Amino acid sequence: MVWNYPEISKEDFIKLLKGFVDLLILASGFQSSGVPAHWDSENCKKALQWGLFFENVLRSIKSSDTFGESVRELDEAISEIKTNPLFPKGLENLSSDTLSNGREFVLEHLMNNSTLKDKQLRAILVAAVESGDGIREIIDGKLCKRQSVVSCVSALETGLNILSKHIEPKELLHREDNNTTFLSSEKQPIELLTWNIWQSKAISYFLSKRTLRLVSGASLIFSSPKAQYIHIGLFCYVRKVVTLTWNTCGDIAEEQELLLLGCVSSRWTHLIEGIMLVSYKSVTVSEQYEELCKLLLQRSKSLKQNEIALNSKVEEILEYLTEILESRLHHLWKLPSALTAAAIPSWSPLFGLYFGEIEKQLKLDHSTTRCCSCDKDLNEHKDCELAERVWSLYVFHICKCH
Repeated sequence: MVWNYPEISKEDFIKLLKGFVDLLILASGFQSSGVPAHWDSENCKKALQWGLFFENVLRSIKSSDTFGESVRELDEAISEIKTNPLFPKGLENLSSDTLSNGREFVLEHLMNNSTLKDKQLRAILVAAVESGDGIREIIDGKLCKRQSVVSCVSALETGLNILSKHIEPKELLHREDNNTTFLSSEKQPIELLTWNIWQSKAISYFLSKRTLRLVSGASLIFSSPKAQYIHIGLFCYVRKVVTLTWNTCGDIAEEQELLLLGCVSSRWTHLIEGIMLVSYKSVTVSEQYEELCKLLLQRSKSLKQNEIALNSKVEEILEYLTEILESRLHHLWKLPSALTAAAIPSWSPLFGLYFGEIEKQLKLDHSTTRCCSCDKDLNEHKDCELAERVWSLYVFHICKCH
């Protein structure tokens, strides 16, 4: 067999290929010394350009039967390189076929990087967008698959560690509470079982694969200026990347869910820890409501200093969300109660608007469409959606589990 491709010699091509292998090793997460390799958007772009170079060369070689021997020479040379005992196991599928899809090969290693962080994820996305035609289609599925797995594993590890540390105290608490007899009254405290169901429901939402994909997507979206993230095209693109389940760009509730997740993405781990550790309290819905009314009365801009430290980006998101929800607050009832409670701080005008809607329901305002199926003559809501929304606000703002 003879290498007969005129544009580059076999020796030069192999030399470049070995350099490409070194680049792919770095893309997998570590330098030869074992130190993590960090990628910014400029280096990601250069790596993709290398992938494109090999794509173009292989496309040119394979475009004509004249260079068939060059392809066979190349595969033979690659096989010889792979016989080296020091050749990385993660690149065993290297061949003329994988080089024909060079950019996809690069992205596969960048996204299978075990040290991949949000900052590097954004760098990959920026590089992909700036690299031009064709690359977005390649990145969509890979980004979704990789980030959902990494986020899910990380969050589940955190959750399991917390549960393992606190499972015994929780069991003792349950035994004590099960032996407690509530005083009979017209308005009884929320039952322990109901409390646990709501708590589990909140945890399940925060740890679900779908939510974790959305959190990653929200982090990417809101790293951009406001003028960009309110542009529907960016929402549609990142939606496609992170969910694969939204077929249109017109679902307002899902857009609002992304906005709320953008408010909590920076404190995600603390949020999950908090909701897992919150303990049962023997309180009625009315008592929870009264505590929230006190909080609302104390609310002022000066209280913001005592809240979770929010950066200007979160305030920006809240302002935008308030604008689009002001005339359609009923959309908040379509969103998980735990997310709504956790994401909207008590000093925000949106908190007052949301709480006002709950108040109308509790006071049986007949001009308001009921959100639960409780009997209108009942004095107390116990295990309905309205009671759950009051509970969510109570645990996140009074118990301060976030």
